[in-house]
Amino acid sequence: MGQARRSRLKRVRATRKPAGERQPRAPRRTGPPAATVGSRPADGSFPIVGIGASAGGLAALGEFFSPAPPDVGAAFVVVSHQPPGHVNLLPDLLQKHTAMPVVEATDGIRLAPDHVYLSTPGRTLAVLQGVLHVMDHESDGRVVLPIDYFFRSLAEDQGDRAIGVILSGTGTDGTLGLKAIKAHAGMTMAQEVQSAKYAGMPENAIRSGAVDYVTPAGSMVEQIRAFLRGVASRDAGRLAGESPALGRIFIALRDRMGHDFSVHKASTSRRRIERRMNVHQIGTIEEYLRYLQINPQEADILFRELLIGVTSFFRDPAAFDSLAESGLPKLLDPRPDGSDVRVWVPGCSTGEEAYSLAILLREYLGAQERSLRVQIFATDLDVAAIETARAGLYPSGIASDVTAERLRRWFLQEDGHYRVKKDIRDLVIFAPHDLLTDPPFTKLDLLSCRNLLIYLESRAQRRLMPLFHYALRPGGLLFLGAAESVDQDENLFSTVDRKWKIFRRVHARRQVLDAFPIGRGKPRPVEALPAEGREVPEAPALATLVERMLLTRAGHSGVVVDKRGETLYVAGRAGEYLEPAGGEPSHRLVRMAREDLRRDLTAVLRESAKTADEAVRRGVRVRIKGVTRFVNIAVTPITEPRPLRGLFLVAFEAEPGAGPRRVRGRDRGPARGARPTAKTLLDELQDTKRRLQHSLQETQAYNEELTSANEELQSANEELQSGNEELETGREEMQSLNEELATVNAELRAKVDDLADAQSDLQNLLNSTDTATIFLDDDLNIKRFTPAARAVANLIASDVGRPLSDIASKLEGPPLMEDAREVLQSLISRSREIRSPAGAWYLMRALPYRTVTNTIGGVILIFTDVTAIKQAEAVLREAQAYFESIVQTVREPLVILDRELRVVSANGAFYEAFGIAPADAERQVIYALGDGAWDIPRLRELLEKILPTNSQLDRFEIDHVFPGVGRKVLVLNARRLERQIGLPGLILLAMEEKA
Repeated sequence: MGQARRSRLKRVRATRKPAGERQPRAPRRTGPPAATVGSRPADGSFPIVGIGASAGGLAALGEFFSPAPPDVGAAFVVVSHQPPGHVNLLPDLLQKHTAMPVVEATDGIRLAPDHVYLSTPGRTLAVLQGVLHVMDHESDGRVVLPIDYFFRSLAEDQGDRAIGVILSGTGTDGTLGLKAIKAHAGMTMAQEVQSAKYAGMPENAIRSGAVDYVTPAGSMVEQIRAFLRGVASRDAGRLAGESPALGRIFIALRDRMGHDFSVHKASTSRRRIERRMNVHQIGTIEEYLRYLQINPQEADILFRELLIGVTSFFRDPAAFDSLAESGLPKLLDPRPDGSDVRVWVPGCSTGEEAYSLAILLREYLGAQERSLRVQIFATDLDVAAIETARAGLYPSGIASDVTAERLRRWFLQEDGHYRVKKDIRDLVIFAPHDLLTDPPFTKLDLLSCRNLLIYLESRAQRRLMPLFHYALRPGGLLFLGAAESVDQDENLFSTVDRKWKIFRRVHARRQVLDAFPIGRGKPRPVEALPAEGREVPEAPALATLVERMLLTRAGHSGVVVDKRGETLYVAGRAGEYLEPAGGEPSHRLVRMAREDLRRDLTAVLRESAKTADEAVRRGVRVRIKGVTRFVNIAVTPITEPRPLRGLFLVAFEAEPGAGPRRVRGRDRGPARGARPTAKTLLDELQDTKRRLQHSLQETQAYNEELTSANEELQSANEELQSGNEELETGREEMQSLNEELATVNAELRAKVDDLADAQSDLQNLLNSTDTATIFLDDDLNIKRFTPAARAVANLIASDVGRPLSDIASKLEGPPLMEDAREVLQSLISRSREIRSPAGAWYLMRALPYRTVTNTIGGVILIFTDVTAIKQAEAVLREAQAYFESIVQTVREPLVILDRELRVVSANGAFYEAFGIAPADAERQVIYALGDGAWDIPRLRELLEKILPTNSQLDRFEIDHVFPGVGRKVLVLNARRLERQIGLPGLILLAMEEKA
């Protein structure tokens, strides 16, 4: 059975398709004519379309409503993410895309068809009996996501007339809401990911498997109209009454999935099938059956929908509070520390309830400072749901069900989701399991089966209550949903909390599970004397030991048998009580005994084997060669001597005072034409009654043994099944862990390769650089150095690891050790110029060595050869002195400017001719000299336009009036000096006054 079940699960996995995958084309629709779009039932109800949008939602909403006609026949409610106090411009912007009236939702407004309602910024919406309510959520430690909140409210209020649409947006808001709508048989849609500006919300919704249609926003309204036509057709009585095809659908699902949905409530199953027919626009159930048979993936989808995976964390929080306050103290307080607590959650769906119980138990045990081993078994038919539960990753919308404290304590945030922490995840074992066909888990302390029984027929519920009673330990708790009860089985459970359906197993007699469809055959009878390998001593030793043991008895006759009743040795006159039976020879003592002894012999053998003590039957009448004898039969387990331990001695002793009596005449039985005496008949009657009484006792004992053995075998089988499932789960988790380790190993190998490459690059860089560099550790020991460092210190390869103070320096001045020690203490870089005895100059920089984690790991000494710079500076100083002497010698005004036209120097003739002090001229822009007197347009033209394109210019004339000096006509000669003498950026400006 287990192998077949695993094969079915493999077929389910193999045929399962991702949510939103394009389905094969449905058959052409036939049957009753479609109702007109916008038609509504006589009660005036109409579908309500909830639309969730976030970032980039305005463009998507425009695409959604632009093709919509004004008479769709449904009300539209748009919920978006807008901060409180935000000026809502969406009504005016959206009105441009639709002919339907667009209004902002207000508290108490009744929805009307063919209207668009927009949520209020910073507020959440709910719907009750077709009326919108604007909600203010007080801070209770929970985060309420507006789209999820409205979708859940819409699902509970409208049921199968709810339609949920997710458009462009970021995050996971709306995913849980779509699940709720689908669970209530509504229709769900999501924008195609490629067409969404922000794909977070649609992508998460599609990945959850809760989406019926994945389509661009512009084609959604037409899809909704097609769905509404199916709803109107159904309301017209399309599937009224029972159809034989419905049973054939259940058979097709049973053949594919191995689960019988005929025990589920027909109304619920029919509504789910109708929903799938609406999705595919199929008119008759017979057509849908054909479509189901040719599209295996549709069977997988229908299978998951019929399971109705409606769940959430701490569903009905007051019920969990009652369990913690009323149930857990009675269950856990009497238990000693270190004992096991076993919990089973059948129908766990995606695992929220199982994790809620794990959190509740951890919190309770932590508050009581108790140490108990908690093990939670969570099972479900849906393999995909089990995989989701095992991952323990849930949308951020669970924040509306879980308090902020619990989120912080028991969950980790991962990319817009919450993941259950490892210490909670390790408490729960998830496994596929069919509650109606697979063996149950046993020896349970708590069984939580909430909101599962309401989807089953009453006959299935009646089968499960004895099963739950059997699975629980005495005093164990049964936790049901708010609409479920044990009223028909009150003798099995006592009430702990009637309102929240918490019950306690009473010490009733164990229920016989013959009505439980496990599929087992009749239990194998258990022999009174089961075989357990026998150890037979050798014949001579056996004879000696048996004869010695029989000497202690008055009668020297007996038989030694093993636990199976096989004869091992016959001693004394026991042979007269035995006679070969007809047919195949047998060593079984019961078959070898005379017919009159067999019943009593069987009974006494069983009694002795059961009690492990001596059993006796007295006054057993037996006919031997026509003579009636009365015999006492005693069966004694042999404990000594040791070689005979485990065997049984069957002793036959004639009853004292009852001598042999030859059977004659009436004793032999009635002769022809003779009547038996009253005494003979009375003796036979008493003997028969005695034998009958023995037979009844034996039968009753045998039945009790069979019942007990059957229960033990069933428990053992269940434990084996549970162990097998745990091993299967462990194997899958180990396989997953092995894959993760392989991935980590590959990443580490790649990092090692990268590190080796980086090491090679660094080594090549150090070897190729001409800069002398020495790396020191925290203790100022040498870690490594570049080859150029040998020019500043006497270093060889073996010096790595030695203190820097041990190395002789080739530089003049203070030891390098002092600079390194000061930098390590102050963490401030130092630099200075050092000269070698050979005349070379180095710029020494000492810097702290910082690791990638921004910690100090030593000191770096860098020596840059600046000998050429020093020599150039000396040449430059000489040239400067040379030119300074020339400039001062010339009697005509001369000015040297830098590339920014600032005065570098000027001769005395310049200062004297224009009345400018040297302190007022040097480092000043030439245009600012003399309070702006030199800001001459012709001079600007010379310096900024003409000279940059020419290296020299002669006889450039300027006529200008200088304040305090008078009018001067100057002939300027300009030279750019960098090309001639290598002085970059300098300009020589010579002036000659024209008469």
